[in-house]
Amino acid sequence: MKKIFCLILCAAILALSLAACGGQKQESSGSKRAFSIIDKTERKEVTATFMNSDGGDPLDVEMKKSESSDSEKNLYTCQADTSYDRVIVKADSNTSIELAVNDYVSCWENISGQYYPYVQENAEDFLKTDRKVFDYEDRDKNVFIWTPADYDKDSDEKYSVIYMPDGQNLFVRAATSTGSWGVAESALAMAENGGEKCIIVGIETDGSWRDSELTPNLGDVRDESYADGHGKYFSDFVVDTVMPYINENYNVYTDREHTHVCGSSSGGIESFYIAMEHPDKFGSVGALSPAFILYSDGTWVDYLKQKDFSAGYPTVYLYCGNSKSDDLEKMLYIGTKSMPDNLKKIGYPEDKVITKLYDDGAHKEAYWRAVFPDYLKYAFPKNAE
Repeated sequence: MKKIFCLILCAAILALSLAACGGQKQESSGSKRAFSIIDKTERKEVTATFMNSDGGDPLDVEMKKSESSDSEKNLYTCQADTSYDRVIVKADSNTSIELAVNDYVSCWENISGQYYPYVQENAEDFLKTDRKVFDYEDRDKNVFIWTPADYDKDSDEKYSVIYMPDGQNLFVRAATSTGSWGVAESALAMAENGGEKCIIVGIETDGSWRDSELTPNLGDVRDESYADGHGKYFSDFVVDTVMPYINENYNVYTDREHTHVCGSSSGGIESFYIAMEHPDKFGSVGALSPAFILYSDGTWVDYLKQKDFSAGYPTVYLYCGNSKSDDLEKMLYIGTKSMPDNLKKIGYPEDKVITKLYDDGAHKEAYWRAVFPDYLKYAFPKNAE
């Protein structure tokens, strides 16, 4: 039944690209993109509100239930201009958070109130990971390696790599109260829609050591509880221990253009630090809700101007929310908003810095899951040669 539904879904979305659905008249500034959601519950009214991070008025579009829906899943579809990169879905009384929408992820599935990028495989199959245990500061450190189902270690096909802290929260949907990061779902959707194939290396960083190991020591820190951070040790561990293991044991590219690092909160500041310490090894960094505020802008500028970018400038993707109900995210918003200016002061190319600020974003996995596909769009540009 699932296979049949998937085939019908693909056909429905393809047909949708030829005709707009009902709702408000759309003023097109470019090509159209089909958008769809899958919901186990049958909804009476579904509306998609499309937005653009660069500004402009939002667009409300009525979503139509597709005839390809079956007894297990309901498919709702519509179209919008490709200039929109975010969408909020209101399905009866259920309203989603802001979800990324692009050429890689244009279909989301509502799973018990949490939206995940839709993929055609069963979760119990595609969420499996390999586990490698490393020695780390006299304790064990788990590293989870996710590979797509078609990965064949005996083939010559190469895969890109994304290294990520907080590996314990990346894959398992029950990891937190708002789910996982959904990185496997996003990566599969990207590959299914003509994007790069990649593996994801998640490094476990939970427990009482997390704040210390994910905080670089750049000098005077605003919160003394984060003083003497071990971020350099963690950075060296990733580059000198984990990366060589992955390069030797998995079919991956080893050049910087196919190697990336991404994290959130303390993992966001540490991912940024790793990329700045090793710009010759990473093509991009995703810093979501990063804890930049731990250091003053002056400290950041002093640190960044010492770095050697002769091998290239990693693409820097910055995201943060500013929810009135989340004091932590509001505080991190300040540092995220000022980082592009810090980078500009040291001559970092402005076209290499992407900043996405969401007014309603909160400090939760659900929001990082919702924006992760947008990061992938910049880390793996579809038309790149």
